[in-house]
Amino acid sequence: MHIYKFSCPYEFIISEHYSMKLGLKSINVKVLLLYLFLAVVNMSFFTMMVYENQIDLITENSKYHVKELTEDLVSSIKKLSADMGKGGILPLKDRDNAVREIAGLIKTKILNKDKTANFIIFNETGTLLYQSRPDFTLSKSDIKNGITAITNLDYSGRPFYSTVDEKSYTISFYIPHKLAFLGDSIMLLKIEVKELKNRLDELYILILVILCCIALFHVVFAVIFNRMFIRPIQSLHGKSLAISRGDLDARAEVQRSDEIGELGNAFNSMADSIREKINSLEFYNQMMEDELDMAGGVQKLIYPALDGDRRFNYAIYHKSLGKVSGDYYDIFNFSDSGIGCLLVDVSGHGVPAALVTMVVKEIFNRDARAHADPADLLRYMNTEILKLLIKDGMLAGIFCTAVYLVIDKNNVLHCCNAGHQQVLIVKPKKMKLSKISASGGPIGISEEMNDFYKSGATRVESGDKIIMFTDGIIEPMNHKGDQFGIEGLQASIRKSYMAPGKTIVQTIIDDLTAHIETEELKDDATIFLIEVK
Repeated sequence: MHIYKFSCPYEFIISEHYSMKLGLKSINVKVLLLYLFLAVVNMSFFTMMVYENQIDLITENSKYHVKELTEDLVSSIKKLSADMGKGGILPLKDRDNAVREIAGLIKTKILNKDKTANFIIFNETGTLLYQSRPDFTLSKSDIKNGITAITNLDYSGRPFYSTVDEKSYTISFYIPHKLAFLGDSIMLLKIEVKELKNRLDELYILILVILCCIALFHVVFAVIFNRMFIRPIQSLHGKSLAISRGDLDARAEVQRSDEIGELGNAFNSMADSIREKINSLEFYNQMMEDELDMAGGVQKLIYPALDGDRRFNYAIYHKSLGKVSGDYYDIFNFSDSGIGCLLVDVSGHGVPAALVTMVVKEIFNRDARAHADPADLLRYMNTEILKLLIKDGMLAGIFCTAVYLVIDKNNVLHCCNAGHQQVLIVKPKKMKLSKISASGGPIGISEEMNDFYKSGATRVESGDKIIMFTDGIIEPMNHKGDQFGIEGLQASIRKSYMAPGKTIVQTIIDDLTAHIETEELKDDATIFLIEVK
């Protein structure tokens, strides 16, 4: 019989996914990764928005400032053109003077206010008319942009065309002139906007400071979130693992009144309930253990003390799987007419099987004398057990196998088998080991079995040994799954043909123990040996 024990420390199997881990399976790591992702997205989005807005604002502000200067310059050039061009196209010498006048005007309007400005005056063919510095040259893209400026002036009336070089923080203005004394010409004015660079540097510093503040906010928020939510969940997880390992005193520390606090209170209530039920189970289990100890002690009283007599010696090995057994052996002395030996193996284990052995003993002791033929006794026993145990469904499904033999005063052995292992007989004088043939079905299944119980007979002589055994002797397996088997039993018997019965039984047990090694018996095991003197 299997008893489930609840004694501390409690041993429970903890599956892997409940164990505390530092990895992607940890809720702490999952929340951290999710929060880091959201924080990076938040900070990136904020940086992009601030940068784009500030860049646009700074650039437009700088362009507007330069545009004012340029428009003032354009207005002044037009006025100068009107004053100088009253006489038509100027001679070449006078045109050079006019260009110098325009250059002086540019210096007055622009260069005196912004020392970083440089300019070139050129015509649409790319010929230089004037340059503020010898190293300030004209590129192909400048000529192309100048032609674009003339086109814009002709078709849309825009007074200039501008481009921005964000790498060098320079704004280029292409101002077309239609001066009567010069013809079509373009002034390229490049102004290095230092203010734009300085404002961008300030913007980068501002963004860095803001990002640090946002990062600090996220860290503080993460710490608060961890304390408010993650740590209580981890604490509950740890306490649940402690309970699963058998620490029934583990309790959640609850100091809050929200849902997590309610969860902690529910956990503690569950732990108290488990503790109460475990204590109750331990109490009832101990009561059951005590009662089984008592039942085992009572059952031992029904087994006879077999010390031998003037005709026979007996050797017994009996080991129950639990505290009570479903194997039962007994002997009935017919005075001068012989003896009757019975071995019964009840199906199952524990208390139900032990109760059936009590019934069997009662029938055997009461009615053995009235049924001298073994087959007749087994038929009667089958009928009585069916009446007592199957009536009203009591212990339904339990049956037993049995072997009963009678050795009369003339040493004739009469045997009947009720679905049990065949009886072995050892004849040392002939060095022979054989089986006693006898047939019949298990007891307690059906009254129809009564038609199949037949007795067989054989003569025994001095020194012969009759061996009865239950399947708990031949069915045990080793770690490879190999049974001891009837072959192992017969091999053990052949080792000690001439030895006394008790030596044969001990040899069988030693060989069985060596075969199963560290494995345990899974059934009640009994050997009943009768030796003829």
